[in-house]
Amino acid sequence: MSPSEKKNVVIIGGSCVAISSMTTAKSILPSTHRLIVIEKHSHFHYMFAFPRACVISGWENELFVPYSKAFDSPEKGQVIQALATNITKTHVELDRDVEGFGTSVEYEYLIYATGARHPEPGNLNDYDTKTGAIERLKETQEKIKKATKVLLIGAGAVGLELAVEIREHFPEKEVTLIHSRDQYMPSYKLGMHSKSDAILKSFGVRQIMSDRAIIPEGGFVDDFKMIKVQTKNGKEIECDLQIQCTGMTPQSDLLAKLSPSSINPANKLVMTKPTLQIVDDQFPNIFTAGDVADLPDIKTGGAAWGEADLCMRNICKMISKPGTQEKDLNKHKPMAPQIMLYYGLAKGVCQLKIFILFVTSWDFLLKKFYTYNVHATRAWGWLGTSLSKETADL
Repeated sequence: MSPSEKKNVVIIGGSCVAISSMTTAKSILPSTHRLIVIEKHSHFHYMFAFPRACVISGWENELFVPYSKAFDSPEKGQVIQALATNITKTHVELDRDVEGFGTSVEYEYLIYATGARHPEPGNLNDYDTKTGAIERLKETQEKIKKATKVLLIGAGAVGLELAVEIREHFPEKEVTLIHSRDQYMPSYKLGMHSKSDAILKSFGVRQIMSDRAIIPEGGFVDDFKMIKVQTKNGKEIECDLQIQCTGMTPQSDLLAKLSPSSINPANKLVMTKPTLQIVDDQFPNIFTAGDVADLPDIKTGGAAWGEADLCMRNICKMISKPGTQEKDLNKHKPMAPQIMLYYGLAKGVCQLKIFILFVTSWDFLLKKFYTYNVHATRAWGWLGTSLSKETADL
């Protein structure tokens, strides 16, 4: 059966959901179907290492992995570099003409995995080429080098890791981290907070808790002039560089046009059934996973990976057994909250589930996981290319 004769399972978004779906599909997707991933970026963004790459130069090319070898052949699947502009009941419309597809891709099943927008530099949503994304990271490196007093707004994983990276490599710079809550990583055990707090103190990071920076209309200007940023509680923070590390905006607008009833008006996330089908009964063939999905899982790559696997298994069951009822599909179980935070080159904090216990730990348990590129090498393996000096610039 030629590729054009096969029916399509389409994924909108080429991040962890797509990669997990590819992995599962390779072993269970029936030969009557192929997997088509629609992704506007030319390369997979390994954003887990972006905090370090904002500070340390010379290895940025390892964080952007080509999709060109994601599939063994077009019969099994393909990654299309294009922006999805509209979803109909049968097709996904594209912003450009793509060889073999034209300006739309027909689907029998769809996984909506558009994720969420995060502030730069923790996420580089708007840089579609590897060259452009690397240039943006290098711009951030230069800004940090030039600054003398850095204000980081928001202490999620990006803010926490970036604070330590700056202080470890530029100990002469003053770093202030402001956090709106009284605890770091509040979705995890208290040990994540207390251990993170101890490491930040050891690196001399100034911490302001339970307060918010007042961001001027239009945002901050990167002119390296020393300013005083006001906080909601009346503090003044002197700084010449401000980096926002707060918030996420779900990218659900595309699906909202097709199925408004599937969007949670309170948070703009896509509501799902336990099977990870969207809640709209008109579209039992549309699933969702990852940062855009309204699920109790903490938004991590690991959670997205598990959700995607479930989506693909249910799709394959529906393909193999036409008429499969919702009650016969696999149901989502929230992933245990686990995470690893890399604090510079030799320290870290993690929460892991060991048997039935949730354990927080630091350096000694994490040492075997330390790599200079925060394990970006594994992403190259996920996408079928070995990382080497010869392949790093692909």
